[in-house]
Amino acid sequence: MRRIVTETDPSLMNTVPHAEAGTTPAPGPAPAPAQAAAKFDALVGTTLAERYEIVRRIGEGGMGAVYEARHSIIGKRVAIKVLLEKFLENEELIARLLQEARLASSIGHQNIVDVTDFGTTRDGRAFVVMEFLEGEPLSELIMRDAPLPVERSLAIVKQVSSALGAAHNKGIVHRDVKPENVYLVRRGDLDFVKVVDFGVSKAVRSQEEAGSEWQRLTRTGAVLGTPLFMSPEQAGGSEDIDHRADIWATALILYECLTGELPFRGNNYLGVIAQIQNKDVQPPSALRPELGIPEAVDRMVMHGLEKDRTRRYQHMAAFEQDVDRLLAGDVDVALDGGAESGSAPPRSRSRWPWHLAVAAVFALGIGSAAMLARGSKEIQAAKIVSSPAPARPRPSAPSPANPEPPKPRAESPTTPPSDRVRRPIKGHPVRPQVVVQEAPPPTKKTKADDKIAPSPYTAPKVP
Repeated sequence: MRRIVTETDPSLMNTVPHAEAGTTPAPGPAPAPAQAAAKFDALVGTTLAERYEIVRRIGEGGMGAVYEARHSIIGKRVAIKVLLEKFLENEELIARLLQEARLASSIGHQNIVDVTDFGTTRDGRAFVVMEFLEGEPLSELIMRDAPLPVERSLAIVKQVSSALGAAHNKGIVHRDVKPENVYLVRRGDLDFVKVVDFGVSKAVRSQEEAGSEWQRLTRTGAVLGTPLFMSPEQAGGSEDIDHRADIWATALILYECLTGELPFRGNNYLGVIAQIQNKDVQPPSALRPELGIPEAVDRMVMHGLEKDRTRRYQHMAAFEQDVDRLLAGDVDVALDGGAESGSAPPRSRSRWPWHLAVAAVFALGIGSAAMLARGSKEIQAAKIVSSPAPARPRPSAPSPANPEPPKPRAESPTTPPSDRVRRPIKGHPVRPQVVVQEAPPPTKKTKADDKIAPSPYTAPKVP
């Protein structure tokens, strides 16, 4: 069972634990539990902005309550998030709720909840109108059915990464990615994801673009988000939280989907923060070896959970691309283990040219060695032929299968003996095992001898 850690600052929470509230953290059709239903709510039955009729209260978070409503003119069901009454005079939270409406509506992605309106109640409380979602948060599915099958886990996380990648392309960092903010809408037998609650999001702006109002929303050193899914730099209160914090949280969601557990456990806020910053994460397959989680999935999850963000996935597009490849059956993901730039595919896809290059160098080396060995043998053979050898007695009679070769004649006095073997005829290589007989003492030549004398450039035949 997944442990729930409550922050010391309730304004940082977007959803109360299900064990306590029993309600969905995002818009949904499920009725509130008996305890919440029995509580009187003055907004139920009223009309907001003269067009939204409040039907019932369906959930409450640390910053606001969520209601089901109906548009009085067109009859469309909507979900309305209203700031809690105790924060009525908290200008920062009011500005943050307005920021959520602006950021979520500016992204325009199918996997991000559609925000359509913003206004205030009669008593001055801000509210946001969004599409009504029928389904359940991912946290409910995890608590009920985890560990989930690998394919289903990857399919859910792929949609989460696609939504957050679109937000990052707009310069928006969610900073509170967690299963409670991933809503699952059933479409047939498939899970369709809606990422909700951009209440603590941050838009990356230059100092020239950011005004004093924006600086108040993103104070230096402020720790925003849910501690269980904070990145190490976020937990440490870093001043420059960027999109890589969302990559960490998305990889951690995949970790919990695969194993049903989280690598960090603690009974309080500070205990979880300390583990996030100091404890080594155990691979999913090591935590649950009986599940048979593939090694490639392990590598991708661990690459997304690098404590040093410079060694993590550098862009959500690269993370999403590896999820796609795993779903397609490709296991060569996250092999480099380093930080990639841009959304280019990992280097493992182009490893085959290196294999060909290594094979070519290896073949060239073998060929060169063979040529050198052949050259050394020919030189050795030439030395053997050119050196004098002891005379071998001739056989008394030639063998029928091996006729006796013609008797070599003595060289001409004007021809040096070494000239006979200095240049062998091409196509007749001299074999090292041939031993030339020593010529007999010079005798008187006749004209008949001259007619059969062999050419001084012809090598003797091999017996």
